[in-house]
Amino acid sequence: MENYVENPANKVFDDAVSKSKFYTQIFLYFGLGILLTAITALLVSFAFSSIWPMSTIENGNIVLNVSTMNVYITLLVVSMIGLFVISFVIMFKSLRGSGSILVPYVLYSILMGVMLSALSFFIGDSYIIGEALFITALFFIGMCGIGYLTHNKLALWAKILLGLSLAAILLILLNFVFIPLVVFGGNFALFQASMWTYLITEGVVILLFLVMTAVDMARIRTIAEHGAGSKNLALYCALNLYSDFITLFIYVLRILVTIAASNRN
Repeated sequence: MENYVENPANKVFDDAVSKSKFYTQIFLYFGLGILLTAITALLVSFAFSSIWPMSTIENGNIVLNVSTMNVYITLLVVSMIGLFVISFVIMFKSLRGSGSILVPYVLYSILMGVMLSALSFFIGDSYIIGEALFITALFFIGMCGIGYLTHNKLALWAKILLGLSLAAILLILLNFVFIPLVVFGGNFALFQASMWTYLITEGVVILLFLVMTAVDMARIRTIAEHGAGSKNLALYCALNLYSDFITLFIYVLRILVTIAASNRN
């Protein structure tokens, strides 16, 4: 949210519009984005598992449908590129204050749904996905509440965010650069240490995005305290919360999958 610039073109605060309406707009847009993402993910997953299955069972053997797999992989690549392009479009429109970002926001949510549809194929455990979604929702609601109540301590949250960012970077360097160089030498103890470092890193990153959620919510309240904003500003705030939720969900899911795989082993 720090990239948003309140220039005269997009700063259209109106005292006649209540703060509650501004909050309502934000969370309606946020809910719309999550709903579109969920529906798209379910539809794409259903299409490539039932209508155009990427694999079939013949005589007890799994037979891959290469052409369908290529179509799906192409769809994922196009969606990833589309997300990258649309994020710049939204940033450009927000900075310039020219035109509505509703259509880019909707497209962004749909393309994210296409990307997340891969979870059903690569994870295949709907229970773990549902569990991750439930945990994410609890975390997200809690941190939004904390951010709303402590919006006057935004500087403190920013310092915590910086500290967690530095810790995450150091842990990532340790786990993905230093330890693997020694692990490849066959040291099993370091291999186990690498697994624990990975879990700790994931935990720190989750904390990072929890704090980021609180920071974004605190900024939203700060904006609302100065009067209700425009539809574009509400959309931009919703997009920040949406991004926090999706990223948090992915990291929670990753750590649950890692724990489940470790337990099976």
